[in-house]
Amino acid sequence: MEVAVEPRIWPSRLMASQGVVVDGNDLVEVVRDGREVSGPKKRVREGDTVRLVDVEKRRKTKRRSVPAGVVEVPTTELAPGRRKVVREGKAGVRRLRAVRTIHNGEPVNYRVVRRTTIRPPQPRRVLVGRQPWSVRGADGLNWSALARCESGGNPRAVNPAGYYGLYQFNVATWGSVGGSGMPHHASSSEQTYRAKLLYKSRGRSPWPTCGRLL
Repeated sequence: MEVAVEPRIWPSRLMASQGVVVDGNDLVEVVRDGREVSGPKKRVREGDTVRLVDVEKRRKTKRRSVPAGVVEVPTTELAPGRRKVVREGKAGVRRLRAVRTIHNGEPVNYRVVRRTTIRPPQPRRVLVGRQPWSVRGADGLNWSALARCESGGNPRAVNPAGYYGLYQFNVATWGSVGGSGMPHHASSSEQTYRAKLLYKSRGRSPWPTCGRLL
């Protein structure tokens, strides 16, 4: 609007004098000589153009799915390259709160102001077969014969004297070759790998009776 006004009037006062309702979201711009002015210069002078931008803030809450994703776990229990799903994934749910800004009926901005996870995603768990652990100098020995002699070939074997698994590790020896937890809770492949490491450092001595079968 272009109006003749008293010098140095604030645009909000001008709007009120013209019966124009301005709320806290609206923008009132003053254009002078083709340029928008601000600060103290924003007081309206004769010949200025006062431009009202009707601003609307539309708030919206919606839910979005969060992809489950996939976790791949290497294992020597499967043939190399073979895959086995042991747990199906489940997508999560996230709540988004957003504000869309409208200027004179036209959308000009969309902004997400808050993200809240309602249910975290549960990834799909897949076992992926790989080559067995290898230890040079120990791979060609007869580990299955040693296991049969020590534990009857049972990876979950427990000796009350404190020896566990295929190769009857005690907990201290198991830890000395990098094992964690209890020996008989590990996979057969890991037990064999740890036994190979033990052989590399101590030879047949950890198995005084059955070591000859290697």
